Amino acid sequence: MAKLTRILAALVIVSGLGAASAVTPKARMQNERTLAGEWLVTSSPINGELFSPRGNTLGFPDRDMVFEQDGDLRTGVVLREDVGQDVRPLGVWRVNGDRISTTFQLWCPDTSGPCGSIVMRGEFVRDDRIRGTMTAFFDVADDHSPTGYDTWTFAFKGDRVSSGSTNSGGDAQ
Repeated sequence: MAKLTRILAALVIVSGLGAASAVTPKARMQNERTLAGEWLVTSSPINGELFSPRGNTLGFPDRDMVFEQDGDLRTGVVLREDVGQDVRPLGVWRVNGDRISTTFQLWCPDTSGPCGSIVMRGEFVRDDRIRGTMTAFFDVADDHSPTGYDTWTFAFKGDRVSSGSTNSGGDAQ
């Protein structure tokens, strides 16, 4: 009888461990954050710097950004309705834990304005809010910059526009 009890106890323990390991990946996936969806992103100067060292600026408008995910392909567009209904500079993005990174090309219709790229690095404050810094790499030579290009860093914060996300934190700004 004692042998049967030990066998049953061992089966219960093994079954419990198997069930726990089967649930763990799903529980982990529920906590993964995503940029997928629509975001309203607002940028602001750091230390009052309104222009790059070479005098380029993007101003500080609110930008409507839409991020999509199709398997491992993660893309985004900036809706530039201020300059045209079909103007949507393309970008890519990734999330690693609470950290985010995106890269976009600036819309350059002609040579009168600055061309270049934007890199956003930041974090989730909660599932529906992000914050961090953006760096513009303008296609303008700058021998004083480590990149060789005119660069300018500014702050951003963004709020998810579309519904369906859950709040996983406080109201930190």
